[in-house]
Amino acid sequence: MFWTHLIPGTRRGDDADGLRNNIGVHELSRGAMFMASATHILARDLGFLQSAETEAAALGNGEPIPLMSYGFIEYVSGLALQTFDCLELGGGRSTAFWATRMRRVLTLETDSEIARQLSLDKPANLEISHVEEARLPAAAGQFGPFDAVIIDAAANRVACAQSALGILKPGGFIVLDNSDWFPNTASILRDGDLIQVDFHDFRPSHHYRCATSMFLHREFRPAPRAGRLPLQPLGGKTPLEPNRWDIP
Repeated sequence: MFWTHLIPGTRRGDDADGLRNNIGVHELSRGAMFMASATHILARDLGFLQSAETEAAALGNGEPIPLMSYGFIEYVSGLALQTFDCLELGGGRSTAFWATRMRRVLTLETDSEIARQLSLDKPANLEISHVEEARLPAAAGQFGPFDAVIIDAAANRVACAQSALGILKPGGFIVLDNSDWFPNTASILRDGDLIQVDFHDFRPSHHYRCATSMFLHREFRPAPRAGRLPLQPLGGKTPLEPNRWDIP
């Protein structure tokens, strides 16, 4: 259903009393209508409502996504990552997301049951290994190098970050989830001469905002997955005519 606004006293509106007494008319302020629209985009297009009710993170179209900031999800969804090899420290709903985008994914998971579940019916480009929490940072350093390292593990993330720095390929990136809770880990990655980019946003199944951060190697060059960057945002608007201010 689509809504517009009627302004009393103009050609588009009627008198205020007539509008107010019309049972088919909703009276809202401009701010309240904008809030309703923003809430609708979050609930429907970003899948927030369904994710919260089902406890399964997904966009509005049903696509599984990590429990990470929506802005980060939209950004990486626009990147061409099909030649990337990825190390994921801490698996879960995110594992399928990375496996559909990367050439190869190695997931090291500290929970044996999660590792077992992820190993069921997995794609050929995905390898799952259960690693004890205390051994995870050292185990991570035994593999690689990788174009992308995802740090989202139930383990010491400072130690994981130190290992990740040693196995990151030139032009790659490291992702630190919940980076607002791990400032010491973020500092380690910045001190490793990586460029920090923070995505503060809501995320699936959370009633508060969080941060997911990317740490970019200085040779990182984003390539568009679908011919353009950025992608059209979920809930965004597409110009009806070519943008004359964007003509080369």
